[in-house]
Amino acid sequence: MIQPNESTGSRLPSVIKFFSEDVAEFKRQLAQLESEIDKDAIPQRNDDFHKRTQAAFQQSQDACREFEQTHEANPDLIKEVQARFREETMPWFSQSWIGNRARTKPSGFAGDYEMLVKLYEEETPARGLGAYIDLCISELPLANAVRGRKDLVREFLENEINSREGDLRILDIACGPCREFLDWPEFAGRNIEVIAMDNDPVALEYIEATVASQLPPSTKLTPVRYNAMRARNSEATKKNFGTFDIIYSVGLADYLTDEHLIGIFAGLGDSLNENGALVIAFKDTDRYDETPYQWHLDWFFYQRTVEDVLNVYENAGFNTQKMKLTRDRTGIIVNYDSRRADDCIRRIDLAETPRSSRSGIKPRIGKNGAAIES
Repeated sequence: MIQPNESTGSRLPSVIKFFSEDVAEFKRQLAQLESEIDKDAIPQRNDDFHKRTQAAFQQSQDACREFEQTHEANPDLIKEVQARFREETMPWFSQSWIGNRARTKPSGFAGDYEMLVKLYEEETPARGLGAYIDLCISELPLANAVRGRKDLVREFLENEINSREGDLRILDIACGPCREFLDWPEFAGRNIEVIAMDNDPVALEYIEATVASQLPPSTKLTPVRYNAMRARNSEATKKNFGTFDIIYSVGLADYLTDEHLIGIFAGLGDSLNENGALVIAFKDTDRYDETPYQWHLDWFFYQRTVEDVLNVYENAGFNTQKMKLTRDRTGIIVNYDSRRADDCIRRIDLAETPRSSRSGIKPRIGKNGAAIES
């Protein structure tokens, strides 16, 4: 744990005040709840414990957000204080399945397939206070958006398949648990081939056992271990897997720099069949609060506005005027839909020099006027 005398930043009056007042009060409330909640309790939505845990969590988020806004010119101090905050709250957040997994990252990153499954199902193996913390996390707007994102891509896939004729090939990049294919409909007289790529072998085992095995005869889903960064090389993709009518990714883009995305988008665009669809999901930073993720969970994404994302596509050679943007039911997730056509992708080779590249978490910027379908 970082002690108050270990750095100049830790000795700042505002830092001392934050830990002695705001963090101390959060810890006091958590300790009180822990003493009252049975360690084997299953959380009950809207009961007294839920409401009190939710109120304490929200009060802490407000304090963390205020501290960050006050010190936004000093990102190193914010990072240091965040780390100490997580250390001081570890005795309680380690009881939360979501909190503990996000902080310890047993798969190497917070948003792994098992985390997504828990968020989709809104269930937790934790009990007692930890279960109530999980309930509060699963109710956050961004958690609701993750569930909406899955439903949005499922709707897109079904509509796209129904609007096309003949057999189709689909590529899912960084596929996670592939839960959009559960209870998948039969497309009689057609063959739907899905290549599900992920670098996590445990996620691929889950897909094989839970998802691929229950699909109807018309759809074949093949999980493949493959690093998404290799998708920048379209020739390798086409050599190994062929070309596709639909390529999509819903959980990857928010974790990659602009420079990496430019190369991947260019490579994916060149891996599409004529009139093929490339659909990538991004979080809209203007529509959600990242505070509980960065402070309480140690779960970071790149903060991008719609304008930021469109700039990435432009650098990758896409005509953004021809793109279709669709939001999930929460309004937080945006699907960016582009088609392989002469007037949609101007350049499908790797962009030589991106106009902008960001290597860290971006600050918020104002909303833009881009038209978004709801």
